[in-house]
Amino acid sequence: MYKAVFSDFDGTLLTSDHKISPKTLKAIQRITKKGIPFVPISARSPLGILPYAKKIENCNVIVAFSGALILDHNLNALYSINIPAEDVQAINRILVRHPALGVNYYTDNDCVARDVNNKWVIFERGVTGIQIDPYDESMVYSPHKIQIIGDADEIIAIEHSLKAEFPNLNVCRSLDNFLEVMHKSATKGNAVRFLENYFNVKMEECLAFGDNYNDIDMLQNVGLGIAMGNAPEAIKQIAKRVTASNNEDGIALILDAVFA
Repeated sequence: MYKAVFSDFDGTLLTSDHKISPKTLKAIQRITKKGIPFVPISARSPLGILPYAKKIENCNVIVAFSGALILDHNLNALYSINIPAEDVQAINRILVRHPALGVNYYTDNDCVARDVNNKWVIFERGVTGIQIDPYDESMVYSPHKIQIIGDADEIIAIEHSLKAEFPNLNVCRSLDNFLEVMHKSATKGNAVRFLENYFNVKMEECLAFGDNYNDIDMLQNVGLGIAMGNAPEAIKQIAKRVTASNNEDGIALILDAVFA
């Protein structure tokens, strides 16, 4: 019997119009009333998660920045790991050669960008609704996450470059044109491992939903890792099960079947 549920956010819990469908919300609330935790686990900042988490009854933990920041229901940090400042400066020296990319630096609920007028930064602000301030060159930053957005080909090239240059960091695409950079230990799988003791569960007693590359270690290591129908084929191949898409109540279909 599964005792805890972890879910990726965009493309998984949320529909394409950035909502939790009524059917999925009802299914989640049904299991949380039984005392089964449902944990949103996202590359977003806490502010980007909280409006949705509040709709989930008994939501007692949120995982932000793909595992770099874990907060309890009072928004106290249970776990927090940042990118070293010297790595940020080294990454900046690489990114300055790629002016078309949108680059956001997230720390707790604050966000700054190299160019607040970049089209990708404007897009991110529109999706998350959070304030993005200008990057201050006189400041030393040690953020939870660096988010790099751009055309898919350039993002893939930057991903390969950063992975080779910074083996001490977790560099992973959350979408074809979204690249997330965090501390090496900030992964969704590690977040679930951290919460084993908090919820008094084992990894094999956990169920997880995901739709993209930064969900892989979570899907592979829980008892039942489920890929959404809208996930790339590579993600479906590593999952133990595939459900319907995020627009077809894929989460609700599994929850209603497993927790009948």
